[in-house]
Amino acid sequence: MNNQRTLYMIAICLGVLCVLAWGGLTVSTHPVRAQAAETLTATPTQTPETESQGSSHSTSDCLMCHGYADFTGVAKDGSTVSLTFDGHEYDNSVHGKLGLGCLACHSRNLNYPHNDDGIKAVTCLECHPQDGSQPKALTVEMPYESVREMTVQINENCRNCHENQFLNSEDGAHVDVMKSGNLEAPLCMDCHGGHDVTPPNEPRTKISQTCAKCHESVYSSYKFSVHGAALEDGNTDVPTCVDCHGVHSIHGPRDTNFRGDSIMVCAKCHANQELMSKYDISADVFDTYVDDFHGRTVNMFRQQDESTSSNTAVCFDCHGVHSMRKTEDPLSSVNPDNLMKTCQKCHEDANERFPSTWLGHYAPTPQDMPVLYGMGLFYKTIIPAAFLFFGVYIALDARKRWADYREMTLKALEEETDDYDPTRDQ
Repeated sequence: MNNQRTLYMIAICLGVLCVLAWGGLTVSTHPVRAQAAETLTATPTQTPETESQGSSHSTSDCLMCHGYADFTGVAKDGSTVSLTFDGHEYDNSVHGKLGLGCLACHSRNLNYPHNDDGIKAVTCLECHPQDGSQPKALTVEMPYESVREMTVQINENCRNCHENQFLNSEDGAHVDVMKSGNLEAPLCMDCHGGHDVTPPNEPRTKISQTCAKCHESVYSSYKFSVHGAALEDGNTDVPTCVDCHGVHSIHGPRDTNFRGDSIMVCAKCHANQELMSKYDISADVFDTYVDDFHGRTVNMFRQQDESTSSNTAVCFDCHGVHSMRKTEDPLSSVNPDNLMKTCQKCHEDANERFPSTWLGHYAPTPQDMPVLYGMGLFYKTIIPAAFLFFGVYIALDARKRWADYREMTLKALEEETDDYDPTRDQ
């Protein structure tokens, strides 16, 4: 009898050891859970201060509920959100790879179960009925007016690590919309995600696709433009949304100086000789534009008063905003067949001959436009020569006048000396 009892005790101990061993292996294969397990050892893994301040809870405690497959939160307005944590999704995120735990971002939820946010206590029986039946779906009431309000509050935690990005966004269009009271304005989490944060430019097409979540119609135009189509084909040289509008400090057409500064945005690529030579595109675009009436006017406004925008044509007035296409494309606004209509947007009386007076973005050459090239060369020669000739002429004339004046002055002094009689004063 005693031998049988001993065997039972040994079997129970072996069973407990197997369970503990299995549990240890399961935890160690999951970075977030592994971090929680490591907090039980003598040398815990370092985590951000927010993970440990004011709470003895670890990530494993959070997963007791948030690891549940059917866990829903309900805001006061009735809007709902899944509160289930996908550990595998988080493992592949930039935060998961750094080993950050839940409290690194959710620093307000220090108590169990979030009583600091006004959420009522949750007991075991909320999920595990006394009758031993299968756990039911878990639903909790959240102390937020809406799910969006919850997102706005959680989003502030990004500032703990990304202060510079927050500061850069302060003068951006998105923050301006949020300050106006529109809670739907894009936040960090809307662009970068929540538990699934990954590098925003890997692949590069992800940038424009992220913006498309709000700017769907703009993305549709961009996708079929010369830039968007090349990007879809894997060309990383073409600009995406952030190259023109900025990353966190978002600027757009509502900014007073955006119109004038847009020519410099286009020049970043189209004035780059090395980049343009790869595609057999002239890099003289910017210089020829600034040399003509349109460019000189716009640039003058930019340099003199940034608060005033010129109504003279800039790049996107002719080529399109997001829908720019190659010149040979029949749908292009600068296709020869469509050019007159494009010019008529500003020049209402433009006729079919009007576009032919424009040289495009190419400087005249002796081969292509000999007469115009000759006239340009003539003026480039005659004007400096005229200035030089008249400059020399004026200098010689001034010298002659000064010499005559000096001579007359000296002669007058001599005559006055000769006529002077000292006896007159006696």
